[in-house]
Amino acid sequence: MQNKEFATRLGLEIEAVYHVTMKSILLLHLIISSFSFAGLPNASAPSDANEIVKKADEARYPSGQFSFFVKVTDTDDSNQNETVYLVHTKDSDNSLVETKSPERMRGRKLLMKKRDLWMFLPSLKKPTRVGFEQRLTGEVSNGDLARTNFAEDYDAKLVGEEKVDSHNCYKLLLSANHKETTYRQIVYWVDKSSFFPVQVKFYALSGKLLKTGKYSGVKPVLDKSRVTQLVITDALHKTRQSTLNYFNFRKANYDDTFFSKESLSD
Repeated sequence: MQNKEFATRLGLEIEAVYHVTMKSILLLHLIISSFSFAGLPNASAPSDANEIVKKADEARYPSGQFSFFVKVTDTDDSNQNETVYLVHTKDSDNSLVETKSPERMRGRKLLMKKRDLWMFLPSLKKPTRVGFEQRLTGEVSNGDLARTNFAEDYDAKLVGEEKVDSHNCYKLLLSANHKETTYRQIVYWVDKSSFFPVQVKFYALSGKLLKTGKYSGVKPVLDKSRVTQLVITDALHKTRQSTLNYFNFRKANYDDTFFSKESLSD
């Protein structure tokens, strides 16, 4: 009888130990699995903030060599002026901005080579070095047309997620990584699904908010859909606006001599 009770008791203890062991193994498996999947990147999500900025750059301009027109409409209360520019770009280090209209400004040019920028005026016959942050027209700075690659000029940090109008956006802080930039810092909102830029704020070296911008006008441009309009508003004087409409993008093949100071007078 004692042997039978002992065997029964032993069997129950073994069964209890078995269940506890199996639960422990299952729990350990779940923990290991969770760490394994946590380490895998989401295929649809960017790896970091700088990658988001690169994707947003691609949603504004093509890469490589191309040209396009920009019509800038400057508005200040009841006054309105229009200027048309033709922009030539070779990669991200060379650009030439030609003023096409109005007629009285025709022939003015901006040449960018890497981090150097020159202005050419037909009346002076000699190019003059200028800053990217200097005003070109209305609320538009030289660098807004001549140098537009945020990913190369700024280090990005993801600071949150916000809804802007109907867009669920990444909110990023962009800090200049060298001195020859148009702005010291930029706060940038990028759509989480399309990576189209939605909204932007531009800051000076002092930390002062200079102007704000809204992107829109998604259209087919060369090989993909891109935003084709940017409305820039003065941060202090809300009635001062510049609307930039980008159009007629074309692929190109430029010789290096095209982007030289010597060719500006041609």
